[in-house]
Amino acid sequence: MVHGPFGKLNPNSPCMKDGKCSKGFPKEFSPATKENGSGYPIYRRRDTGSTVIINEVPVNNQWVVPYNSWLSCKFSAQINVEVCTSVKSVKYLFKYVYKGYDCANVKITQRFQSADAGTLVWDEVDTFLNARYVSAPEAVWRLNENKMHKQSHNIERLAVHLEDMQNVVFEEGNEVSAAARAAMSNSTLTAYFALNRKAMQLS
Repeated sequence: MVHGPFGKLNPNSPCMKDGKCSKGFPKEFSPATKENGSGYPIYRRRDTGSTVIINEVPVNNQWVVPYNSWLSCKFSAQINVEVCTSVKSVKYLFKYVYKGYDCANVKITQRFQSADAGTLVWDEVDTFLNARYVSAPEAVWRLNENKMHKQSHNIERLAVHLEDMQNVVFEEGNEVSAAARAAMSNSTLTAYFALNRKAMQLS
């Protein structure tokens, strides 16, 4: 769980932004864990003077990525573990839920027109075309007509009203018959109560 190499040793590293590490490595030495005001704490990084050679580069505690040894051993993988106490954590947790399905912009164009070899074909509609990419596993799943989702219960919004004060719809002159029909029928709320009474009697 060591970050790097980057910088002069590896200027093409994905973490490099404007000549600096976007992840803030190497970190500062700190005798104890403390808050830094940005939502992420400054973890304890003791200056023990010990170094390890990784990819022919000497590294110390400043280069160690925050991790949980139990999780790394459990899943046999590199797992970055961070403590986030900022409201930004809410955005981080839910941003992937609301990103929607994976999209891919596909544009197939003819480079030059046949009549005029110097004119570029430019279709503004195709440029902003929003297409969905269906991967091979999803395509096979659909071709086999397997279920894509499952619903166990039907959810319906109940009408909320006081006792004997449900809405009754009628045409002018038919008030009496409409009231009689309403007395013999249930709203979604009264039907829910009746269903629960029946279930309690059966139990």
